[in-house]
Amino acid sequence: MVTSKSNVVVEHQSSNSINDENSHSFQRQKWMIPSLSRYFGNTENLVVLKVDLLLLTWAFVSGLTKDMDQSATTQAYVSGMQKSLSLYGNELVEFTTFFSIGYAIAIVPSQLTQTKIRPSIWLPTCEIIWGALNLATFAAKNAKTVYTLRFFLGIFESTSWPGLASLLFNWYTPKELGTRLAIFGVSGYAGNMFLGILQAALYRNLDGVHGLHGWQWLFIVTGAITMAWGTLGLFVIPDSPSITRALWLTKRERKVAVDRMESYGIKTNELVDKRVVLRKLRALLRTPLTWLYIAAYLQYAWSQRCNSYFLLYLKGLKNSDGEQLYSTYKVNLIPLGGYAISIVSNVGLNFLSDKKQWRWQIAVGTALLQVLCCSVLSAWPNSRSTIMAFYFMTFATCGWGYSLLAWIGEILRKEPEVRSILVAMTVTLVCASPAPNVGHATIPLRIWRTSDSPRYPIGFPLAAAWAAGSILCMLGIEFYIKRHQEILEYGLSGGPEDEERDARDYLKDT
Repeated sequence: MVTSKSNVVVEHQSSNSINDENSHSFQRQKWMIPSLSRYFGNTENLVVLKVDLLLLTWAFVSGLTKDMDQSATTQAYVSGMQKSLSLYGNELVEFTTFFSIGYAIAIVPSQLTQTKIRPSIWLPTCEIIWGALNLATFAAKNAKTVYTLRFFLGIFESTSWPGLASLLFNWYTPKELGTRLAIFGVSGYAGNMFLGILQAALYRNLDGVHGLHGWQWLFIVTGAITMAWGTLGLFVIPDSPSITRALWLTKRERKVAVDRMESYGIKTNELVDKRVVLRKLRALLRTPLTWLYIAAYLQYAWSQRCNSYFLLYLKGLKNSDGEQLYSTYKVNLIPLGGYAISIVSNVGLNFLSDKKQWRWQIAVGTALLQVLCCSVLSAWPNSRSTIMAFYFMTFATCGWGYSLLAWIGEILRKEPEVRSILVAMTVTLVCASPAPNVGHATIPLRIWRTSDSPRYPIGFPLAAAWAAGSILCMLGIEFYIKRHQEILEYGLSGGPEDEERDARDYLKDT
């Protein structure tokens, strides 16, 4: 049967024939999840539950540790690092720049590496290494040392977000994908929440212990957590359904995982020959869909930086006596409200996008809210409460990126390699672009300068313009897909003969 929702055709066939678990495989899985059969009547539900509890949970915490480590320098900066290392120039922004350069350099090579090396080996190994680099930052004596550590931290962290997002594409159907991507996505906000609480506690309880400042303990604790979680990933990450070796899935469950994705016309990743990758890459670069998506997502990401320096705004507030309005402890805690808004709105909106298949509708709606918020902040009203309210409202707009990501995953459901490469290309361009004023590596230096805090007379207007530009690109994707429905059936190749050729190449390699 063929149904259509939000102009994305979904091929669906009954999977009842594969839902009855035989007694042998039931006994094999019983030692891991002993009594689930009484609650879950078929194997498919059990597979989804296992993937949620293990892969999604690991991905969520990994995303939490990634953003926690990535944001640690900002938290440390406002908690004593500035004074300890004499950082009185633009060093905080430059830390982000060096990180982003390393991140951008390594993203695409990392994604291509995962077509030859299993993600279950590659992803956790890189996490262990970046955890060690983050931990080592506690011993830095000057800004130059931090620059070096941040650069290599970016290289090894670049594997995480695009690698795990691509892996989730392989395990969840269109009715599940948006919510799971959102849960994975809000891990960054959860990481920032956890980091704020952790730094506040460390600053209060460990500052001066063993001769170390509170900000140094932050790097030690977060680095150790990341290394431990990376080690666990060696046993948890399952690769894609077609090549998985996960011990927590029986042979029957592995077959069910493949069959349920095939029932929606979704092809999952395999370890493939470079000829296939190069052919897919050429097709990716030729289609206008690629550039519309990249333009839409880049402008989303650039616009989202509008609340990245909320901590600096809070730290700069003065009371009537000219003293700092909020203590360092409160400066670390106040943004937690914004991160909570991000989590609730992101998961809630993307749950709705799964249920209603409202991909571009959710994305465009939240982008419109971003236009409103950044327009008000551009005017910088003479009211602290108004500024705080619209600052907090910007945290509710992050859901648009994950609706857009789930949408492109559905559109390219026949193209697993293309999905992985496209995600890598997009994040690379987000982090560093050769154009002035563009990319995470250059944007902070030009439009979010510390000296322009808190008004950012260039940053807020550009953030509003980028949100509007993203809306136009998303509407362009919708128009293009309506005119090129064959992409949904055959992928970018446009015909079944290319699918057969890929299958032949794969059989030759294996």
